Amino acid sequence: MTTGTILKRLGFTSSWSVELALAALALLMGIGLMPILIFYAGTAALGRYEGASLGHLYNSQFAGLGQASIAAWTVLLGPYGLYLLFKALRAWWRAGARLT
Repeated sequence: MTTGTILKRLGFTSSWSVELALAALALLMGIGLMPILIFYAGTAALGRYEGASLGHLYNSQFAGLGQASIAAWTVLLGPYGLYLLFKALRAWWRAGARLT
């Protein structure tokens, strides 16, 4: 089952509502899932260090958003940026296939 089929079953029928739902999902992943993945990847690669906790990482993430930190905004907007990159590459692939 594709993402489009799932969204259409949820009532998102127009292309704008599908894009808005996917953008909201990507932003929720950026705010909820990415700090968890970053914390556990850092712990696995470098080991634990004193004072490190998942709560502290979330606190510094939200503080960085308020202070316009590029790293904090990259973590937040990263999943949506990857979605847009995938969409652009797919459009480029399809345009190249039409030329041949």
